[in-house]
Amino acid sequence: MLATISAVTVRYRRPILTVALVLAVGLAAVRQLPPPLGLILAIAPALTGLLLMLLAPLALRRRPAAFLVKPEVRAFATEPSAVQIYMAVGLTFLASSQLLVTGSLGEVFEGLFILLPFLLLVAIGIQLAAGWRGYSIELRPDGVYQRDVAGSLMVPWEALAPGRPSQPAVGASTLGLTYTQPDLVRRRGILPLGRRRLRIDNVHPWFIADTIRYYVDHPQHRAAIGEPAEYQRLWHALASEPTGPGHGHAY
Repeated sequence: MLATISAVTVRYRRPILTVALVLAVGLAAVRQLPPPLGLILAIAPALTGLLLMLLAPLALRRRPAAFLVKPEVRAFATEPSAVQIYMAVGLTFLASSQLLVTGSLGEVFEGLFILLPFLLLVAIGIQLAAGWRGYSIELRPDGVYQRDVAGSLMVPWEALAPGRPSQPAVGASTLGLTYTQPDLVRRRGILPLGRRRLRIDNVHPWFIADTIRYYVDHPQHRAAIGEPAEYQRLWHALASEPTGPGHGHAY
């Protein structure tokens, strides 16, 4: 059920984000209403925001072990993250509720709520931009590419160490990379995780680790990345790879 909700959320993420922002702004616009009504109107967005924030960690437990096949750009890509959308909408409603509560409590308590709305607005801006753009990992014939709201990272296959990366913890949200030629790595903009980690909270951590390691160790198959036939062959290859510590296939 949650996987279906997440898939629909990702597919319609831009309309969802637009509607959430319009509703939040509309609710914040009525912040001068008298206390009973103002507080009542603050409850609904606050509860909605908290519910969505609770959905985010649950979504991390059910990440797809699959890629989007994009032959037009010759890439296997991860789907955008439902977690980002839950966080963006949740923070948007929480900020709207905060503004409503601020207006309802009057001038005596107004100073106590100056910092929190500002911090929420900054966080909302980042999350909305990230959710709208939809960060992803792309495996390409020339390497691993990740884009985020503030930058991008391009890791050529030749830069990665053979036999790596190993499988991270099943709940991991980042994947560490080991380089033999770090000078080949190209970074643009600001990347909070730096040059040696990928954000993987939108894909099964073992699946992405196994796939990257497979193409590191089998360069003869890189040229076919992005083709549907290669995607099917990849699945059969991963299923037949020998297992071992950090190299299982339980996904």
